[in-house]
Amino acid sequence: MADDTEKWELARLVNRTERLLHHHYMRRLFAEMDPDSFPMLTPPQVHMIMTVRQHGQVTLKQLAKALHVKAPAASTMVERLVELGILTREENPTDRREVLIRVSHRDESQFQVIERRQLQFAMDMFDKIGIEYARVWADLCKCIQEALAEEEAS
Repeated sequence: MADDTEKWELARLVNRTERLLHHHYMRRLFAEMDPDSFPMLTPPQVHMIMTVRQHGQVTLKQLAKALHVKAPAASTMVERLVELGILTREENPTDRREVLIRVSHRDESQFQVIERRQLQFAMDMFDKIGIEYARVWADLCKCIQEALAEEEAS
């Protein structure tokens, strides 16, 4: 059983590595993005768009929860992305008090390219560390997802 000192060191290593991966990924993504297609999108905006894509459509409340932000902050960002024509808002047919947020059909193919770049970044990393470590990493990710799902359910 690991003592607290070891757990702190492991936590620091995981945290530093996560930040490093994120930094490299974002730098690579934004270097490859076409500025004419997506003028001046920020990393939080890209994260929001990809979250909406992942769910297909979301309410503002669901989006704010998924992004771990307050609804007014999510609303402000959604408004800007609607103005740019990247996201759309439509009345929820089952609850007229709610609005459904989606990625516009016009930009869906562009975000498929971004998603492919995200996956390519991971595949490039797998090439660097080897497939066996990639499998171990995937197994760890599954365990973490299960632990987080259990925590959310309780």
